[in-house]
Amino acid sequence: MVPLLFGAFVIAGVVYGVIAGTVRHKDDVPRTMGESVTSMAGYIVLILVIAQFIAVFNWSNVGTLLAVKCAAALESVGLTGFSAVVLLVLVVSVLNLFVTSGSALWSLMAPVFVPTFALIGTEPALTLAAFRSADSSAQMITPLNPYLFLSLALLRTYEPDASLGILMSRLAVYLVPFLVTWPAVLGLFHALDLPLGPGARVRLP
Repeated sequence: MVPLLFGAFVIAGVVYGVIAGTVRHKDDVPRTMGESVTSMAGYIVLILVIAQFIAVFNWSNVGTLLAVKCAAALESVGLTGFSAVVLLVLVVSVLNLFVTSGSALWSLMAPVFVPTFALIGTEPALTLAAFRSADSSAQMITPLNPYLFLSLALLRTYEPDASLGILMSRLAVYLVPFLVTWPAVLGLFHALDLPLGPGARVRLP
């Protein structure tokens, strides 16, 4: 699949570049490909580290051990229902302040939290929905989020004196309503046992 997809995108890109006039010589193809990869270099390095982290988790079975221990801890304190989902939302919201990439954070958390919640009867789809609700709520005030500075640049076109603090204070107003509304929607699905999608229920049989 990888060579097929690579070839399809290269052919489409070269044809578009020739028609648009951005590709005039054969040397323009690797140059433009290199420029596009340069913008993703940081993400590629991060994914490489995460891939090694997950591989070590799978090889050592530490992820399974942590999942069993976390599930036992949640059961011991009585957090086996929707209250555990709310706790996950709060944990993800805090971690979101330090890890800017939602996909990277999910790659780090999924090997532990998906089996943990599965052991207490929660469908993985609900675990992912809880993660996404927290990620979408707290991501907008994450200080390390590069899109925050993009939003600041856009704001300064209308308010030249606007600062990062002004932008974050305005966005922070939406944090609490989002953190209340999204878990409330998930709670409605959980209470009524409504499917989150095709074949994806909120509780494991």
